[in-house]
Amino acid sequence: MTTRSIASVCAAVLLFAATAAPGKEVTPHDRREAREQYREGEKRMRGEDFEGAVVRFRAATRLDPGYVLAHYSLGQASMALKRYPEALQAYQDCKEAIHKEGSLEHRARAEADRERRDEIRELQDSLRRLRAGKIKGASPGTDIAIEQRLRLLEQADLKGAEQRVRIPGELSLSLGSAHFRMGQLDQAEAEYRTAVAADDRLGAAHNNLAVIHMMKGRFDQAREAIGRAERAGFAVSDQFKKDLEARAAVRPR
Repeated sequence: MTTRSIASVCAAVLLFAATAAPGKEVTPHDRREAREQYREGEKRMRGEDFEGAVVRFRAATRLDPGYVLAHYSLGQASMALKRYPEALQAYQDCKEAIHKEGSLEHRARAEADRERRDEIRELQDSLRRLRAGKIKGASPGTDIAIEQRLRLLEQADLKGAEQRVRIPGELSLSLGSAHFRMGQLDQAEAEYRTAVAADDRLGAAHNNLAVIHMMKGRFDQAREAIGRAERAGFAVSDQFKKDLEARAAVRPR
């Protein structure tokens, strides 16, 4: 992980000075600048410069507070830095941005949908190029991070005929992980349950639920959640399974 230099700090100050003021109407120029900041943040993420990524993603969200993917990516970068309260706030802001988008007038919502589809295509292209070896210097796990963002956008795009706002399961999974890292097990469990209700194929959410079940002494539920995780294609740790059975063996009777 790189350490931000004095020059980077100066750049951060300049970026924040250039961001839109609270309550300011977001202009097309703001949106274009926000997307430039976001793309630069993506480059920083691929090189594991998480500090630099945070600066860029935060600049993007200040320029365009409704930029769903920038809020989510800010959460990912903050998680990588183990700044869990900041990550939680970024994910909550992402959720709020999705809700606000649902209240937009028809023309504005249609424009937001078009922008999201453009971002989906851009992420799909990045994933193809990465897997083909055309993106050099990417850190391990970059493909997983891109897949997470892609699922977030694809799920947010599926409103159905009723045009009801849906919170992507991927976002609820991320919220749960931030709560878990902060020791807030009840909130984490609630988010993980919301995640699997939205998308039962989220094996990581089932796995994390299994961990919480074990920690709370609900061993049968933990085993069931492990089964769901594995059926979803998630590789559950053998050590976790051993720990579960060891705890279950000594539970009070």
